[in-house]
Amino acid sequence: MYITTNPVNQELFKNFEAARVWSNNNAVSKDIVNISSTKTKEKTNLPVLCTTVLGTLASLLFIRKYKGMSIKNDLMKLSRSSDIKTNLKNIANFFDINISLKEMLIMGTGSILGGLAGGIITDKNKKTKNKVKEGVYQYFNMAVPTFIVDRLIKLTKKHEKFNNRFAQIGSVVVGIGGGMPIASMISQKINNSIVDKEPKYNRKMKLKDCIMHIDDITMALILAKVPFVSKLGIDKILPILYLPSGYETGKQK
Repeated sequence: MYITTNPVNQELFKNFEAARVWSNNNAVSKDIVNISSTKTKEKTNLPVLCTTVLGTLASLLFIRKYKGMSIKNDLMKLSRSSDIKTNLKNIANFFDINISLKEMLIMGTGSILGGLAGGIITDKNKKTKNKVKEGVYQYFNMAVPTFIVDRLIKLTKKHEKFNNRFAQIGSVVVGIGGGMPIASMISQKINNSIVDKEPKYNRKMKLKDCIMHIDDITMALILAKVPFVSKLGIDKILPILYLPSGYETGKQK
């Protein structure tokens, strides 16, 4: 009774209660922040990344082999010179394979198969079907828009009226914009009828799926023979652009 009737003690009690409530709320908010940051932060899956790189490199070596390009001599050049500029030039030349639609599809397939292999080997939960589904999705998401862009650009080159930069840019927009939903429809059909009938697979398109189509834009620029593409050597970095497809396949849970 003394605490509740004495004005001084009442004020002290109120301040104590306010401090205690603030402290509890602050602790809860910190826990929430820690939990949310833990959920959003995702570690890089190094084994899957490594097998994806190996798969892409294997496909690159295969392309060089069937084109009759030197492999051993070009690899030896990388170890002979100690000059950084010379080594960078040799690396760039190794990736210079005069790429076309066929080579794009081979490298994309190599990346996806590499990521899938790494994902299956390292997956303790054995969620193999989910990785295969993602692989099917990534393949068609890579192949269909690329194929449509390639066909449309070749069509524009056949007709003098449409053989210009504007028509080729339109081909890229139509090919990617129309190819993505078609690819999604085909992959879902295959996954639901062949890979795993139950439960129904409904992979929704994500923003990063759209971003990954930068390879199609690059391919279009190469096919259109835009001058700055050859000068900057953009065609030589295409193998790197395929790595996300394989990595996404392998890390699927």
